[in-house]
Amino acid sequence: MILEPVDAAYRPTAPGHQSITVLLTSLCRWAQPILRYDMGDSVLWRPDPCPCGDPLPAIKVRGRAADLLSFSRRDGESVRIVPMAFETVTERTPDVDLFQIVQMNPTTLQVRIRPTPGADPDRVWSAVRTEIVGLLTAHQVGHCTVERAHEPPPQAQAANSALASPSRDP
Repeated sequence: MILEPVDAAYRPTAPGHQSITVLLTSLCRWAQPILRYDMGDSVLWRPDPCPCGDPLPAIKVRGRAADLLSFSRRDGESVRIVPMAFETVTERTPDVDLFQIVQMNPTTLQVRIRPTPGADPDRVWSAVRTEIVGLLTAHQVGHCTVERAHEPPPQAQAANSALASPSRDP
C-alpha cells in the first residue's frame, strides 16, 4: 500500500503541511490493482517521529474535505448534509444509470437523471425524488424543493454520480 498526501494539483505535500486529498495505491489485488485512487481525505504527514516510538512515517487524519451541502430550516437555522448521503440514496434507487444533483440555493436541489435503458423515466424520477425528500425530511429540511431537470447529467463524469453547485456546474 502506498499513501500519497497531495495538494490540489496532485503534487506531494511536504511533512507538516495539510493535504487536500490522499491518493492510495494497492498492488495487493493481482487481477485488479488500485492505482492512485483519490480518497478525498485530508491528512498531515507528521514532521516529527510518532510519539509511540514507531520509526515509520506517521500521519494525522483530518478526514473528508468534501464540501457539505447547507440547507435552510424553516426556523432560519442551517443544516449541513454530506454529499455522500445524496449519492447513497440515489444509487440505491433501481434503474438509475447516471445522475447529477445540483444545489441551486439553500432550499432547492435540481436532479438530472439518466435511467437505465428500457426503464420508465417517470417511475425512476418518482423513486429518486421520494428518496431525496426522505433524506431531507430526516434532516428537518423536508420543505426544500427537489426539481427534475430537463437536461441529462453530463457524460464527462468519470463515476456514475456527481454533486455540484451552480458555480461548478458544467
